[in-house]
Amino acid sequence: MHKSCLFFEQIFPGLRMAFSLLIMLICSACNASSTSADETIVLQLKWKHQFQFAGFYAAIKEGYFAEEGLNVTIREVDKQRSATQVVLSGDAQFGITDSSVVLARLEGQPLVVVAAIFQHSPMVLLTLGSSGISSPLALKNKRVMYQRNTDDAVLLAMFTQLGLTEYDHTHVAHDFRDDVLVNTNVDAMSAYITNQPYMYKEKNIPINVISPIDFGIDFYGDLLFVEEGFLRENKEKVLAFRRASLKGWKYAVDHQEVMVEWMLANLNTGKSRAHLLYEARNSMRLIQPEVIELGSFNANKFIGISEIYKQLGFAPLTGDIAGIDYQEYYVKKLNPNAWFFNAVLVVTAFFICLVFYRWIKREILMRQLALRKTHFLLKHY
Repeated sequence: MHKSCLFFEQIFPGLRMAFSLLIMLICSACNASSTSADETIVLQLKWKHQFQFAGFYAAIKEGYFAEEGLNVTIREVDKQRSATQVVLSGDAQFGITDSSVVLARLEGQPLVVVAAIFQHSPMVLLTLGSSGISSPLALKNKRVMYQRNTDDAVLLAMFTQLGLTEYDHTHVAHDFRDDVLVNTNVDAMSAYITNQPYMYKEKNIPINVISPIDFGIDFYGDLLFVEEGFLRENKEKVLAFRRASLKGWKYAVDHQEVMVEWMLANLNTGKSRAHLLYEARNSMRLIQPEVIELGSFNANKFIGISEIYKQLGFAPLTGDIAGIDYQEYYVKKLNPNAWFFNAVLVVTAFFICLVFYRWIKREILMRQLALRKTHFLLKHY
């Protein structure tokens, strides 16, 4: 056999062994990352089962969670605790909340937004058409029903925008009955534009809708969030849950009637088919799937919301929302001195390769000369 060939035969077995070892390490890492695939993941909703959460149901129905190796359970509202409290306790890994997650972050709670489902808040105030109340200014000295410290920030921000304070009206604790305007002594009630107006429409009761967005107050609606520690320890799982959820929402957006039928057959919604379809149609106006990419959000909007919370006195002026965006945890932060060490490493590797190249070239040349000499001697022997 040619001596140069013998030389390479001595080198390549070592390279093959190193390559095989690398493949084994990669495979073992993949296996290690999938050992917890059967662990149950809990999604805590902020309310009862309804079309508001259809995308997550679709991710189960169509097997999108299963495709990501996730076994997901979806829980209705916990009447004793908010979704943020449930997630912080560790009883759920993911939750649905609204822009109040910004307030939680300002207060130091380690919550991280993974996706925005509703680009605009569905929170509005409803009044009877016969009341003549169609503006926040007309609510001065009136009785207004809403859930304090949960959904009131967007409403109080609207009042503040118009020079009103929370003391210019009488607060009434919410009893969560859709018919409160006709059966109790209140002048206005907080409601979701996607839901409560349906009952008044069905009963032919005229109502007025007072929407914060009409007065320049634009908060996010439903937000998918996670606890920061869980995200740091399960980065790939969080991304997998996000992918499957948004895939489910794409299906729900494109198959609204199919999802309504599935919900009626599999969930206790307490709503009629017509009511769920009404909710579906109105949800699309807030999700805006044809205009904005499903799940996307703007970090600057969170900053604006945080400033409103501070102005209202809900959060300390020194509060910070750094870390609220999940994308921050997937950016590799380079050590200030890392560029120097990386440069040294690259230069060193270059010179090692250069030396090795010259050495191997010299070895091949020397062995070729020796072989020619041998052939010459044999020829003249």
